[in-house]
Amino acid sequence: MPKKEIDETPNEEVKKKVVVVEEVTEEETPKEEEKKETKEEEQVVEAKTEKVEETTSLEVGEKPNYLWIIIPTALLVGALVGGLITYFSGISRLNTGDETPAPSSTSTPGAQASPTSESKTDIKRSEVKIQVLNGSGTSGLAGKAKTYLEGLGYKDVAVGNASSSDFAETEIQIKDSAKGFLDTITTDLSKNYTVAKETKVLIASSKFDIVITLGKK
Repeated sequence: MPKKEIDETPNEEVKKKVVVVEEVTEEETPKEEEKKETKEEEQVVEAKTEKVEETTSLEVGEKPNYLWIIIPTALLVGALVGGLITYFSGISRLNTGDETPAPSSTSTPGAQASPTSESKTDIKRSEVKIQVLNGSGTSGLAGKAKTYLEGLGYKDVAVGNASSSDFAETEIQIKDSAKGFLDTITTDLSKNYTVAKETKVLIASSKFDIVITLGKK
């Protein structure tokens, strides 16, 4: 009998230990589940924080893009405004420059005499038709005048006698169309003849542009 009691006591202790171990394991399982839940919550929180950081980084990164758009547009607008200002100022200067020469044309009536000087240069000695009449009473004087004028470049020179031979000075008759050549013919004749100050108008139907009547002087 004593031996049996000794053998049974260890079995009971073993059973107690097993029960204790099972209770411990059962108590520990909820803790592990709590740890898992906390880990999952931490992972969710970390994912949210990462998303928030990404969104904030995107917002921060988008602001400089607007600046890169605004700055070039501002520069373009400034350049356009400057170009328009210079364009209109140049037009105003051109308008003022065009208006300034107007007084010079109207202020001096002497400008109307300029066409006569231009017409003088337009008419050449070789193009003028001249008739030389001897009114001095000295024979051969018209022929000498013709030779003299041809030596100066006149090509169309005719000679003849005047209606009278009592001309004291050499007279010139000239068409209105050839008045620009009056100074030239007067200068050429003054070298050898005394030219009268008064000039007569030659009729338009005459076949000559200038008629010269030689006088005694």
